[in-house]
Amino acid sequence: MIPPPPQSLVVGDEEGRPIHMAYQDSRTPGPALLLLHGLFDQRGTWDLVWPLLVGRFRLIAPDLVGFGESGKPRLRQHPACHRYSLDMHAGHLVRLIGHLGLERVVLGGNSLGGGLALYLWCTQPQLRPAIAGLALFDPASYPQPLPGYVRQMAGWPGALLDQRPLQWLALRLGLTRRLVDQTLRRCFADPAKIPPGAAEGIVARLQEPGVSYAYRQAARNLMPADWEGLLRSYREVSCPVLALWGEEDRVVPAAFAHRLQGDMPHASVRLIPGCGHAPQLECPAEVAGALAAWPPLVGA
Repeated sequence: MIPPPPQSLVVGDEEGRPIHMAYQDSRTPGPALLLLHGLFDQRGTWDLVWPLLVGRFRLIAPDLVGFGESGKPRLRQHPACHRYSLDMHAGHLVRLIGHLGLERVVLGGNSLGGGLALYLWCTQPQLRPAIAGLALFDPASYPQPLPGYVRQMAGWPGALLDQRPLQWLALRLGLTRRLVDQTLRRCFADPAKIPPGAAEGIVARLQEPGVSYAYRQAARNLMPADWEGLLRSYREVSCPVLALWGEEDRVVPAAFAHRLQGDMPHASVRLIPGCGHAPQLECPAEVAGALAAWPPLVGA
């Protein structure tokens, strides 16, 4: 079963114009699983695990604002530090959960999405009774040096890509495609498992209005302001946690899996051999199997 057509929810406004969040909802019977994509990604990252899970669970996959088919506002009315920040995304997701009437939901996410799922539990105490568990896939959950492609998007190369003439020039010279290819190879342990057409799709998205700006702001505000307070709150997480980590992740190294286990001794932490930063794309059967056997989902 392929994911259904997207729906849309207004999560804010800019100068009187609505800001839309696109999302897919299987509306199938079963426990609810809200799947959050990573930085520079979109909800299609779950397309390979969707058919493996949709018969068991109600699957919901949004495009975070600034990504995919969601709105890409300039957010000029907000401080620069808030634009496309974790706090902004968290507010939108609280609204989505309320809109869908989810009284019990497992929050799942890859990379930024995994960090965002954890951030929601830690910073939105009113939401905790509704969170049945956290399913984290190589989550960006600790301070670390930013990967080169994130630094580039946050710095002057990202600023240049936000200028249409320079964006066109970078495309014509093959610089955009080269950056995308390098990024994909870094995210996969086995380049042969990069989905066909993935690079072309990313290059096409980068040409869409507002995308480069949103990506740059998201990269600049990737780190929360209060890391120390957030890290302390990890030890207070009381809901079930499943953390799957690609053993060959070169973006968020598997060493962080051991740190997460130390902060959350009750968590089920597993390494996936021969897998990189995006297990939902590189090892979808392993991800689906782990979720299908995880007690908070099986017994929810």
